[in-house]
Amino acid sequence: MKTLASILISAVSLGSNLAYAWDSQVTGKVGSIEVHSPKSSAKNITISIVGETKMCTLPTNNDTAYIQKSSAPDTYEAMISVLLSAKATGDNVRLYINHGTEGCQVHRVDLL
Repeated sequence: MKTLASILISAVSLGSNLAYAWDSQVTGKVGSIEVHSPKSSAKNITISIVGETKMCTLPTNNDTAYIQKSSAPDTYEAMISVLLSAKATGDNVRLYINHGTEGCQVHRVDLL
């Protein structure tokens, strides 16, 4: 019975990761968190990961990733909370990133 449960959990986990194709997944410690005025940029929050120089496959404008409030209004504050918590505690995060209108856009944040 445990084996069957393990197989089912593995299949669901694999399926949920394959359900959406991310341009990149970046894992590490939060480097910088920058807050931008919505008047100057759609990049409300810009994030870097320590040791990562390329956050997505864009040829330029790829050294940081951003979260745009209007793209994720229901989860925006939760994403920011997870990033601030990880920065304060030194925990790792995993960012799921796609190309956005102004560079590498974060669509999901996992606290590891």
